[in-house]
Amino acid sequence: MRFFLSPLVFIAGILCMKYSVVITEQFSGKIDLAEKYLGTGIGAGTYTWWKLFGLLLCILAVLWFFNKLPGGAATQQLSAPTSMIIQMLV
Repeated sequence: MRFFLSPLVFIAGILCMKYSVVITEQFSGKIDLAEKYLGTGIGAGTYTWWKLFGLLLCILAVLWFFNKLPGGAATQQLSAPTSMIIQMLV
Protein backbone atom coordinates (compact mmCIF):
# COMPACT_ATOMS: atom_id res chain seq x y z
CA MET A 1 0.00 0.00 0.00
CA ARG A 2 2.85 2.38 0.79
CA PHE A 3 4.20 1.94 -2.76
CA PHE A 4 1.01 3.52 -4.07
CA LEU A 5 0.35 6.17 -1.41
CA SER A 6 3.84 7.50 -0.70
CA PRO A 7 4.36 8.85 -4.26
CA LEU A 8 0.97 10.57 -3.95
CA VAL A 9 2.04 12.18 -0.65
CA PHE A 10 5.31 13.24 -2.31
CA ILE A 11 3.39 14.87 -5.17
CA ALA A 12 1.11 16.59 -2.66
CA GLY A 13 4.20 18.01 -0.93
CA ILE A 14 5.55 19.35 -4.20
CA LEU A 15 2.18 20.92 -4.99
CA CYS A 16 2.08 22.56 -1.55
CA MET A 17 5.47 24.12 -2.21
CA LYS A 18 4.63 25.23 -5.73
CA TYR A 19 1.15 26.61 -5.07
CA SER A 20 1.65 28.10 -1.60
CA VAL A 21 0.25 31.46 -2.71
CA VAL A 22 -2.86 29.90 -4.24
CA ILE A 23 -3.47 27.73 -1.17
CA THR A 24 -3.15 30.76 1.10
CA GLU A 25 -5.50 32.89 -0.98
CA GLN A 26 -8.15 30.22 -1.62
CA PHE A 27 -8.35 28.19 1.54
CA SER A 28 -6.57 29.20 4.71
CA GLY A 29 -5.80 32.90 4.63
CA LYS A 30 -2.94 34.16 6.75
CA ILE A 31 -1.70 32.00 9.61
CA ASP A 32 -0.96 34.29 12.57
CA LEU A 33 1.68 32.05 14.13
CA ALA A 34 3.56 31.79 10.83
CA GLU A 35 3.37 35.55 10.29
CA LYS A 36 4.75 36.16 13.78
CA TYR A 37 7.74 33.80 13.61
CA LEU A 38 8.52 33.51 9.89
CA GLY A 39 8.17 37.18 9.00
CA THR A 40 5.63 39.33 7.23
CA GLY A 41 5.35 40.64 3.72
CA ILE A 42 5.54 39.13 0.27
CA GLY A 43 7.10 35.67 0.16
CA ALA A 44 7.31 35.21 3.93
CA GLY A 45 5.17 34.07 6.82
CA THR A 46 2.27 31.93 5.68
CA TYR A 47 3.81 31.22 2.28
CA THR A 48 7.02 30.01 3.91
CA TRP A 49 4.98 27.84 6.27
CA TRP A 50 3.28 26.11 3.31
CA LYS A 51 6.67 25.56 1.66
CA LEU A 52 8.09 24.03 4.85
CA PHE A 53 4.97 21.88 5.24
CA GLY A 54 5.36 20.64 1.65
CA LEU A 55 9.03 19.86 2.26
CA LEU A 56 8.11 17.90 5.38
CA LEU A 57 5.52 15.92 3.39
CA CYS A 58 8.15 15.07 0.77
CA ILE A 59 10.66 13.90 3.37
CA LEU A 60 8.08 11.77 5.18
CA ALA A 61 6.89 10.25 1.90
CA VAL A 62 10.43 9.19 0.96
CA LEU A 63 11.06 7.74 4.42
CA TRP A 64 7.73 5.90 4.30
CA PHE A 65 8.46 4.57 0.79
CA PHE A 66 11.75 3.04 1.94
CA ASN A 67 10.21 1.89 5.25
CA LYS A 68 12.55 4.00 7.39
CA LEU A 69 9.93 5.49 9.70
CA PRO A 70 10.29 4.27 13.29
CA GLY A 71 7.66 2.05 14.84
CA GLY A 72 6.47 0.38 11.64
CA ALA A 73 5.36 -3.22 11.37
CA ALA A 74 8.64 -4.25 9.76
CA THR A 75 10.65 -3.19 12.82
CA GLN A 76 8.79 -5.65 15.05
CA GLN A 77 9.32 -8.74 12.92
CA LEU A 78 11.26 -11.57 14.47
CA SER A 79 13.75 -13.59 12.51
CA ALA A 80 12.88 -17.23 11.84
CA PRO A 81 14.71 -19.76 13.99
CA THR A 82 17.41 -21.62 12.08
CA SER A 83 17.94 -24.66 14.24
CA MET A 84 15.84 -27.76 13.57
CA ILE A 85 15.42 -28.34 17.30
CA ILE A 86 14.17 -24.82 17.88
CA GLN A 87 11.80 -25.11 14.92
CA MET A 88 10.28 -28.29 16.39
CA LEU A 89 9.83 -26.61 19.79
CA VAL A 90 8.22 -23.54 18.33
